Amino acid sequence: MMKKEESVLSVLMYLFHHHMEKDNQLNLNDTQLVEELKSAGFHAHNIGKAFRWLHRLLELTEEKTPPSTHSFRVFSEEEIWLINIECRNYILSLERQGILTPQTREMVIHQTLELINEGVDLNLLKWVTLMVLFNMPDCENALSHMEFLVLNNAVESIH
Repeated sequence: MMKKEESVLSVLMYLFHHHMEKDNQLNLNDTQLVEELKSAGFHAHNIGKAFRWLHRLLELTEEKTPPSTHSFRVFSEEEIWLINIECRNYILSLERQGILTPQTREMVIHQTLELINEGVDLNLLKWVTLMVLFNMPDCENALSHMEFLVLNNAVESIH
């Protein structure tokens, strides 16, 4: 298991809890933000990786691909190898529940694969999904469902 300062996901979670969740506009070019993260114990290398991950997420958010209501997702061989069955089933379950659309599903898969070195597990997948939905316009209902799933899981893991 990685220590806090060695995890890109930990940087992303910190940013979500301390900046994004409070409806603060996140300026990824802000040197004070970088210093805050360093003071919190994160390595510059992982801060840079987290910022690149967020930039890519913003780029994906801006892409206007109309979702097809009749799409059927088949995972590639590489995706099957990198994303375990529990996570793949969870993604498909979120889509069946209406939490993910075909577009957000693809964004979640893409952004999860961007963090493959973190070790993909259900916890990472839930946080990636939460951050994808947070950055999507008109996804408030799906976001609130996902927040419940992520935060409920966090409370259960404490007990």
